[in-house]
Amino acid sequence: MLFSHAVVAFDGSVQSWKALEYAVHLAENGQAESLSVVHVYSFPYLAVPDAVVYAPAELQKEMYDQASVLIDEAAKRIEHLPNARTELMQGSPAQSLLEYADKHQASLIVIGSRGLGGIREFMMGSVSHNVVQHSAVPVLVVK
Repeated sequence: MLFSHAVVAFDGSVQSWKALEYAVHLAENGQAESLSVVHVYSFPYLAVPDAVVYAPAELQKEMYDQASVLIDEAAKRIEHLPNARTELMQGSPAQSLLEYADKHQASLIVIGSRGLGGIREFMMGSVSHNVVQHSAVPVLVVK
């Protein structure tokens, strides 16, 4: 066993599916003892002077439902692994992933090189870049 606990960042993008496949390969070959697939979704907000306006409750529910469907798809891919689980979180993707990895004593983070960030990535920097810069454990970026 090379890694005691691998954490995979998953957002449904092609790159995150590749990251998941790589992590599954590690687990299947005894190179990762346990595996967590983490999907972090965030609510859009609009910052205006002296206020922050969040998405309406209906939109938040819809986003949660979409995130649940997405993590359920990932769960199907890992259901054959004895020490694998999924986690659905709400918040800043990079920060939430790093906090999860720390709290659950990850020994490796596996992440796709690019996700579904689009303009948000352009404005804030990519999630993978932030994770690589701030992680206390090794990060494998899958292209």
